[in-house]
Amino acid sequence: MFLTFSLLFCVFSSFAQSSTIDSLSVIERDFQFKLFEGRYFQIPSLINQSNLTKFSYGTTKYLYGEGKLRHPQEYKKQNGLYFKTASLAALENTNWTFYGSLEYLNTRIEDVENNLTYGISEYNSPYYFFQKTTGLWNHQNYNFEISAAHKVNSKLSLGGYLNYDTNFYFRKTDTRNELTALKINGKLSASYQFNEKHLLSLALSTEFFKTDSELGNKFPENNTEVTANYYLNTGLGSYIKNIDNGFQTKRVIPQLQLHWLFKQNNWDLSVESATKYGAERWIDKNIVRVEENDELTKYSFLNQQFNVVFNQYKKNSLLSINLNAEYLKGKGKVWQELGTYYAKNFNATNYNFKTEANILFYKKLLNKVSLGVNYSNVEQLDLNYAYQFDYQFLEPKVALGLHKDVSTKVAFFTNVSGLYHHVLDMQHNPYAANNIYVDWIGNSVADYTGTSSFNLNTKLGFNVKLKNENTLECSLTGDYWQATSLSNEAINYVSKSDDYLSLVVGLKLYF
Repeated sequence: MFLTFSLLFCVFSSFAQSSTIDSLSVIERDFQFKLFEGRYFQIPSLINQSNLTKFSYGTTKYLYGEGKLRHPQEYKKQNGLYFKTASLAALENTNWTFYGSLEYLNTRIEDVENNLTYGISEYNSPYYFFQKTTGLWNHQNYNFEISAAHKVNSKLSLGGYLNYDTNFYFRKTDTRNELTALKINGKLSASYQFNEKHLLSLALSTEFFKTDSELGNKFPENNTEVTANYYLNTGLGSYIKNIDNGFQTKRVIPQLQLHWLFKQNNWDLSVESATKYGAERWIDKNIVRVEENDELTKYSFLNQQFNVVFNQYKKNSLLSINLNAEYLKGKGKVWQELGTYYAKNFNATNYNFKTEANILFYKKLLNKVSLGVNYSNVEQLDLNYAYQFDYQFLEPKVALGLHKDVSTKVAFFTNVSGLYHHVLDMQHNPYAANNIYVDWIGNSVADYTGTSSFNLNTKLGFNVKLKNENTLECSLTGDYWQATSLSNEAINYVSKSDDYLSLVVGLKLYF
């Protein structure tokens, strides 16, 4: 696959249009890639209209992170390697534009507590395996993406997108859960140019997600029956115990996207709506009899997003303003064997609003200034125990990017950002729940969620222009979190001295 993909990149590069990547600073490039991914890449038929006309790069990174200020069900230490190669190009003398990328990740994860599904659930789904025993595990990810746009005539463009994303998780010590996860996303789109100013696009897609887990019974001798047991979490305080075999997870998410792009002489505006309605099911592989129901849980959700991007272009600067709003509503049900029906037991509602303004000053020492704020409100309720878990937070953020040419070929850069995670309100009420979930998970998660913290992120390095318009970027990125104020929970699992540091050493070659 790697050889085939490399040959495909070479073909794209041979027939591509002229590029502007090599004329940008690292900070300017990072911003343009973010704009490309947020505005154009989401609609395949728009990649021939994008802000970037051509690029090809390969990157490798070493990842390291360690600290106590983490979600209790996430890792406290990791190290690993990451590789990616990507290319965008329009073929000469044709109406085709292609994008392709291939990623590989290999990490070693330590100290994951009460989580055998290896991540925090998506779309507020309450379902995951948990167990008291912690352990080590390895994670490998292969992610392949390809997108194509064909300009049918002066008005109409058609596009397609395919994503194949697979993960392998292997527990290294204690009880084992060898889990594989596969995500396939296919998308078709059309863009119609009404006139020079108005471009309307529509995209339809479906995402298929499936996991397959194999549970083992290897555990240390000092474990008790309670701590060595498997549990399938189904809500807040609700769970299914005595799980002795693997499960399959199946999730299907159809999506409808509408995108409007309005262009003027020195500014443009885009408005996008994305609507998803998904269903997730957990299937017990131990049930093989036809008369028995093997689908133990069902979770359905509606996810609506709106995104607005405004850009104003000047000779030596660019102003970009982004507004994003998201709403998510989810409902969970669990199969009742006695009554042979699904009982509704879990509700979740999310609201998220984010705005950000960026100003680029091309080739200046002060290369970028950014201001933003994010507001989030999460509400969760378990109907079995009336267990309530609600919280709100606000995150103001400021960032500065500096760029300095030291010669015609070498430039230094640094991008520094500061963010304050301020918890506005947190309600944690287990009510009737009085079980291992509260002791093992609920109390510690509530304490972490109610903790305010400060984040400092710095990316620094240098950029070297090579022969044949090739460019090499070398960088070191540090991300540091420090607790600033603790929650109002009766027991504090987090202290003010707790922090978390992650470091990323990267090399990126544009060719």
